[in-house]
Amino acid sequence: MTTIVKEFLDQGAPTRVRVLNGEDTDAARRGDKKVLARSECTYYCPDEDTARRCIAALEESDKRLRERPEELMLWDWQQTFFEAEKDNPNGGGTVILGVAWYDEAFFNDRKDAWFGAMHQRIYKTLGVPLENITVEHWARLVA
Repeated sequence: MTTIVKEFLDQGAPTRVRVLNGEDTDAARRGDKKVLARSECTYYCPDEDTARRCIAALEESDKRLRERPEELMLWDWQQTFFEAEKDNPNGGGTVILGVAWYDEAFFNDRKDAWFGAMHQRIYKTLGVPLENITVEHWARLVA
């Protein structure tokens, strides 16, 4: 018997694996906050070592955010996935991160922080060039 997963893998479909949990997988973490906007960040990692560094850096960043509860009222990480690149002999692929935004003014002020000097230094340390990063923002139409 062929499972749904095997059927799609046999067709060459991409496979995503959740590597970190976020506010969208934990009702207590989100609480009664309403997501006003969402960002989807993708980081193409040419090899497994780069992907592991990227995931570890996101996990460490999430731990630091937990230590600043006042910021948790403004934004939070959502779950993070790794999507392996088919036929990449080096184990590379794409890390996909969601960001939940709860405050419109904070979102408007910080939505492009990923492009700032601090984040660019982090990407360089991880081995992820800026051209391998995309960020898309989505706004909720009705609150």
